[in-house]
Amino acid sequence: MAGHDAAKARALADDARGWLGGITLRAATSYAEAIAGADVVSATTHSPEPVVRREWLSPGTHVTSVGYNTAGREIDSATFRDALLVVESRAAALAPPPAGSNDIAMAIAEGAITSDHVHAELGELVAGTRPGRTDARQITLYKSVGVAVQDAAAAALVLDAARRRGAGRDVAL
Repeated sequence: MAGHDAAKARALADDARGWLGGITLRAATSYAEAIAGADVVSATTHSPEPVVRREWLSPGTHVTSVGYNTAGREIDSATFRDALLVVESRAAALAPPPAGSNDIAMAIAEGAITSDHVHAELGELVAGTRPGRTDARQITLYKSVGVAVQDAAAAALVLDAARRRGAGRDVAL
């Protein structure tokens, strides 16, 4: 784990060890240190500068990016260029900011990729109509911009599964 505030990153890592059980977790002093050698990188920032850079990624790393900032991005263009890119919806991800992905828009503007670089939508992978990773050394990148109907569908599935299992509790709102 890494963040702009090292003390908060340490506190979160200490707390998360308890509820993630069995997962190696540590606070890093920099994003580069946190990413080095990682199999999975999850970026959830509002950073104006990339917190994930291609040179920090190992072969075979999967990156999930859900952060957004109209003044910047959390993933650099080289990562987009070299990764197998998956989005929820091409139309949503490629829409001009503020609706789409500023990360993707900036990578396109810099000439690192074109809109055709989007390999698949998430639904295409799930349905098996597009292949996922074809080589274990391939870097994969899932850039999420949030598609409300997919979020609602996922929430309904989770809620249904929880009710069937008797998990959770009802809360009056």
